[in-house]
Amino acid sequence: MSFKKYQVFLIGLSTTLLMTACTQAGAKIVSGIRTTDSISTTTNTNYFSDKDFNTQYDETTASKINLLGETVSVSGDGVSTTDSTVTISKAGTYVISGESNGLQLKVDAEKEADIHIIFKGVTMTNTNAPINIQKANVVTITLEDGTNNTLSDSSENSDEKANAVLFSKVDLIINGNGTLNINAQKNNGIKANDTLHITGGTYHITAIGNAFNVNDELNITHTNMRIDAKDDAVKVDNDENLSVGNMFLSDNTFTIKAGDDGIHASSNLLIESGTYVIENSTEGIEGRTITIQGGDIKVYASDDGVNAANANASQDEISFTMNGGNLFVEVGEGDTDCIDSNGNITVTGGTIQLVGQSGFDFDGTAVYTGGEITINGEKQSEIKNSMMMGPPNDDRGFNHQQGIPPHDRK
Repeated sequence: MSFKKYQVFLIGLSTTLLMTACTQAGAKIVSGIRTTDSISTTTNTNYFSDKDFNTQYDETTASKINLLGETVSVSGDGVSTTDSTVTISKAGTYVISGESNGLQLKVDAEKEADIHIIFKGVTMTNTNAPINIQKANVVTITLEDGTNNTLSDSSENSDEKANAVLFSKVDLIINGNGTLNINAQKNNGIKANDTLHITGGTYHITAIGNAFNVNDELNITHTNMRIDAKDDAVKVDNDENLSVGNMFLSDNTFTIKAGDDGIHASSNLLIESGTYVIENSTEGIEGRTITIQGGDIKVYASDDGVNAANANASQDEISFTMNGGNLFVEVGEGDTDCIDSNGNITVTGGTIQLVGQSGFDFDGTAVYTGGEITINGEKQSEIKNSMMMGPPNDDRGFNHQQGIPPHDRK
């Protein structure tokens, strides 16, 4: 892949985070070139490149796509129209605006082509995927600052090769400070067959299937997301190859409702910072290795709250590690665990609050050298296996010692 980075997630106190200053914020135009005002942020260079943050473009040379209901007006090189399809076929920058019904934007360029698409106030509704990225090197979608953009498919979406509202067969970047609304009425909201890097923006996603469904690598930073998915909410999954299926999250604000997993990585999941509230889920957070460096995390799950597992991995390849931050987990009654690891558990720092019948369940070893752990309000001095010490539950399976009924969870 063109810019794919297969990271090794360093687990435990030895984790070294390399930080670099990046900038993004309100846009301005200088000599026709779109630039951004500077707001200092910090981003781990192991997981993002400068290209992931590049929102600049030259409006004077960019091709234009103006959506006009059931028709479209195009100008510039590399873009053409046939029936209800607008095709981008060359490397370059493309500014798209307006509203459409029944049109699809398709990217079908050379494998070496870098495509930059600017969403400048876009509303697209289509039976199948409104955005279908089939061939290119890397495609970047920039959400123009201050714009509201909406993509929707239909319950009649029948394209199994592009089974999402926004589908990409190649490496995909989404950046900028605009808003993207996605309404997936058949299956996935955003589906990326390779890598997906997101470095900004506000997202409202509802999906009959998965909100995010990525194969190899999903790295997200500096975003605000509200997600309601009937299946998994934020997922990267590749069980065939344990070197991919990785996720990195930093400086985000997520509010999630999921029918299945809230956050799922088939391989390594690293949460560095941010606020993540999983209001409803079957399993809240799942990964082969789960490492929490920091952030504020609340998980409400009907099954396991945090689950370190992968059926294709050996026990010594599976772990849960907490080095910092705040983690609150509440689970339903029955055979459920707040934190379940099919391998090891390591806690070196941070605050863990667990509410449920069983605090920890692990198949390997547990090491507790720092931080604070409470289970059902009782402070713990060690991590014990399968703590069956939950107070009474209501008929929905949730313990309310913390005074937070399900409908009032924030």
